[in-house]
Amino acid sequence: MANTELLKKLDAAIAEKNLLTHPFYQDWQAGKLSREALQLYASQYYRHVEAFPGHLRVLAARTEGSLQGLIRENLAEEENPVAPHPKLWRNFAAAVGVGEDDITCCPALPGTQAVVQKFREICGDRPVAEAVAALYAYESQVPEIAATKMEGLKKFYGVTAPEELAYFAVHQETDKLHRAAWRGWLEEHSGGDEEEILKTTNEALDALWGALDAVHCEKQEARM
Repeated sequence: MANTELLKKLDAAIAEKNLLTHPFYQDWQAGKLSREALQLYASQYYRHVEAFPGHLRVLAARTEGSLQGLIRENLAEEENPVAPHPKLWRNFAAAVGVGEDDITCCPALPGTQAVVQKFREICGDRPVAEAVAALYAYESQVPEIAATKMEGLKKFYGVTAPEELAYFAVHQETDKLHRAAWRGWLEEHSGGDEEEILKTTNEALDALWGALDAVHCEKQEARM
């Protein structure tokens, strides 16, 4: 019962800070983003995409048993040698005009750097239940976000080739499995301080929101 109540609170926190309600993604869905805004987003959010396998690796090293297996399955998908997820993202970036040198050399905005640092700190230093809750808060949103992004890219921004959309197509499906896996573990194993788990989850959600704030603010300033 306690875990059921915790999950209800986690889901409520996620709903309150759902990334699809962020103004940047609202503009994406309405076809209001400029090419420059998409390019900035592609180069900045790559930092999070590139760092995510490392977060999983750090957490896997701190765990054992079924949870470690769950994390390593997730990591294996991220680092699939045929189609590693950072490479899939770079294919999307190229489709909106961001070259390899641009995406690797572009300085990270503070909000971008903050989301990378926050997830690394949570996965490396916080209690395991808090880290799993934070990962659940992130990946539980991804399938719907990925579907919405693909729809907008095809409808408004001329990104239609399968290889250009592959990052989002993969995450639309695989993160449904990740969402269920994190949730299942939390239902069965999430011992710990409920208040701290919720606090850490909200920190992760705020960092994700802040990464979009960073590119949205830059976009708004560029229009002035």
